[in-house]
Amino acid sequence: MIDFLVMGLPRSSTTWIANWLTTDTTLCLHDPFAYAMPEHWPRDSRRFGISCTGAYLFPKWLATLDCPIAVIERDSAICDASLARMGWGDTSGLLGDFAAAPGKRFKWSDLWDEEKAKNLWDFLLPNTPFDSIRYTMLRSIQVQPHMGKWEWEPEIFHEMKRRES
Repeated sequence: MIDFLVMGLPRSSTTWIANWLTTDTTLCLHDPFAYAMPEHWPRDSRRFGISCTGAYLFPKWLATLDCPIAVIERDSAICDASLARMGWGDTSGLLGDFAAAPGKRFKWSDLWDEEKAKNLWDFLLPNTPFDSIRYTMLRSIQVQPHMGKWEWEPEIFHEMKRRES
């Protein structure tokens, strides 16, 4: 179902990561639980992954996956400060689930160091060549969703939680 997965707290560059990990041979959706159940995520023939700020809320679903999982660690106080500037909540209700999430841990700062970012790329996308030129270009761009107050569709969240019971 999924070939690779990245998880991070909100404001941990998961939108940027989804952009970076989408190429001519890979497709990486950002926060797909916000709009569809996993069986309805858009796909094509490319290697498929997600970069998500909430997949760690579904540990039973995660346990069904057989793919590389990366966890981007960013100081929650920094995430909270960014969320506050946007008028959103904080990460306090997420921290326990996030800390328990499976996967190889990478520091948020690793994303902005080419050699460390290449390690993340190689972990998630073995046998997919790292494009240094594209990485350098994207590193200088801030990527974030274009929307007002971001939130998941409640029906999707509740159905995923029901499946977890």
